[in-house]
Amino acid sequence: MFGLVLLAVSSLSAHAQALPDYDALYDSCMEQAGDINNSVVAMCSSEVSQQAYVEIKRRYQSIYARLLTESAQDASQFSASQKAWRKYRNTHCELAGSYIGSPMYEYCPMSLNAARALELRELDADEC
Repeated sequence: MFGLVLLAVSSLSAHAQALPDYDALYDSCMEQAGDINNSVVAMCSSEVSQQAYVEIKRRYQSIYARLLTESAQDASQFSASQKAWRKYRNTHCELAGSYIGSPMYEYCPMSLNAARALELRELDADEC
């Protein structure tokens, strides 16, 4: 019995380790690049942002499909929340880029995409 519990905990731990840590991915990219400049920030931000966005899309589909079977109203509300989040991200990051500077055009969406991926992990019962 103890062996089964240990195996289950090990499986959960391995699964948790398989989930991307977007901060660590960004930091690793920046370290590998060496000298830091706007181009490096933009490149690393873009790469990590794309990875987070792939997770967002996958989790959105998973959550939406589950909600659709449970409650069409909840699925519709979830869809509306995702559209509102995208609009917020795009508007906020455009403003941040205008006022803070060019690296924010890539860094800001990366940061918000990573945060959204984590939010959707909480909602995704499948934890895929």
